[in-house]
Amino acid sequence: MPPVQYKHVRSISVCALLDYLLGENTMKSKGVLSASVLAVSLLALPSLPTNAANPNRPGGNPSGGGAPTAVSCSLGSVTAGGSIFSACQGAFSGNDDQSGSGALLNLLTTGVFNGITNWTFVGKSDSGTGAVTAPNAGISGNWSVQTGLTEPFVVSLKAGNFWSAYFFDNATSAAVFGGTWNTNGIATNTPELSHLTVYRANVTPPPERVPEPGTLAALGLAAVGAFGLKRKRTT
Repeated sequence: MPPVQYKHVRSISVCALLDYLLGENTMKSKGVLSASVLAVSLLALPSLPTNAANPNRPGGNPSGGGAPTAVSCSLGSVTAGGSIFSACQGAFSGNDDQSGSGALLNLLTTGVFNGITNWTFVGKSDSGTGAVTAPNAGISGNWSVQTGLTEPFVVSLKAGNFWSAYFFDNATSAAVFGGTWNTNGIATNTPELSHLTVYRANVTPPPERVPEPGTLAALGLAAVGAFGLKRKRTT
């Protein structure tokens, strides 16, 4: 077969090139499609984009969102008695509390919040005791406690497979009976609340200040002087 001469040829179609290479006899054979028809058929197939997203591959479908991942607790909004939290920790994976034990208590006893290491379990919203109430569903809502919290306390939110803890220093020692929450500071895709847990700090109140002996003596002398002055004026 003589070589194809491309001199003076600016372009050549795929169909014409295949027809030339296969030869005249092949095109006349019974039951064999012409090269031109074959080429046109191949070119007519729909093209598949190489960057098409695969919904079965993790992260392949942007609209699917993918698996949730932990986010900073500071993205969330948790309030108590109208005040925002003082500090927070998380988000962490796993479960936070098993009704008075578990990862949350282990975290608190390290003194992560204001150096406080002694904490008491107040309640959990899904325990059924009513000590702590929350809807255990949704991405935002209200929470409450039966007994007012006058000490520093922590509110922990568990949603999906993650949790975050929010600390309130309660500097005014006012009784707090509840507040608001959302799960924005727990994980991506904003999972719904599983349960809400509350711990209060066991803080010993400062002892009453006892006047020093020197102060007592000064006060005594002042009292005697005032009494003497009053008697002198009377006489």
